[in-house]
Amino acid sequence: MQQIHLRAVDLNLLVVLDAVAAERSVTRAAERLHLTQPAVSHALGRLRALFDDPLFVRTPGGLEPTARALRLAERVAAVLAEIGDVLAPGDGFDPATSRRRFTVGMSDYAAFVILPRLSARLRATAPGVEMVVRHTSHAQGFALLEDGGAELIVGSFPKAPARIIREKLFDERFLCAARSGHPAFAQKLTLRRYAGLDHLQVSLSGEPSGMVDAALRRHGTSRKVVLTVGHFLVAPEILAATDLIATEPARLLAPAAARLGLATAATPLPLPGFEVVQAWPRRLGTDAGLAWLRHEVATAAVPPDA
Repeated sequence: MQQIHLRAVDLNLLVVLDAVAAERSVTRAAERLHLTQPAVSHALGRLRALFDDPLFVRTPGGLEPTARALRLAERVAAVLAEIGDVLAPGDGFDPATSRRRFTVGMSDYAAFVILPRLSARLRATAPGVEMVVRHTSHAQGFALLEDGGAELIVGSFPKAPARIIREKLFDERFLCAARSGHPAFAQKLTLRRYAGLDHLQVSLSGEPSGMVDAALRRHGTSRKVVLTVGHFLVAPEILAATDLIATEPARLLAPAAARLGLATAATPLPLPGFEVVQAWPRRLGTDAGLAWLRHEVATAAVPPDA
């Protein structure tokens, strides 16, 4: 294996490697680093020679990292974050006096569960701080971070790439809910009774079949979805006004049940839950203000009665 001596390495090359790995584009990496495109291309050539590997292969969708580049990118990002921490000024971030504006991406579910308590905390401890909340989803969250549209995202997202840090906030489970007095809830909600009801499905993509339907198929049955909506927050209101039943996240349905008088029940078949996380670009790992906001989000995510 080729031996690389630290004295022979221009550390600016690692900055270029980190940017190209994050952007998957020489042009976007150049814009991010405030360099010319030829300068980034030249640095990428030096990196390829240094590591004796193509590192990035051009495809119709952009530059795809090789296996070596993926391993390097994770380690380089951590090294650069550590260097940034060493060089960062020591005055930190004072929420009581800051007038910073944060941009956070949230799904409507995450906003419903976390944003009321988070907003109250920020108004009490950081009255000059502003926050812009942009809608995001499972499929779009990382793209929002990578194009600079948000500094932090909160919700349910897939496994994060090396250039993004992901922190679990809590595990969510599912509940069934319907209007108060719904005959299906007069007795234990069995799988047979459940499958025979008319269902409301929440699908951000508009698909009337989802995780619940896949679980039902594994049990040799199915359900009838008569209404599919694209937003979580309208579901409880629809349940209160109809004879439909919904199977949705507990931390969404439980507060709505108390407010609207909905009946709730455990799901009649085992359903996998999901993690609710916050995620941010690794390059912002030493940002004191963002670290403070992440702490506030994590605190607001804890239920009041926990």
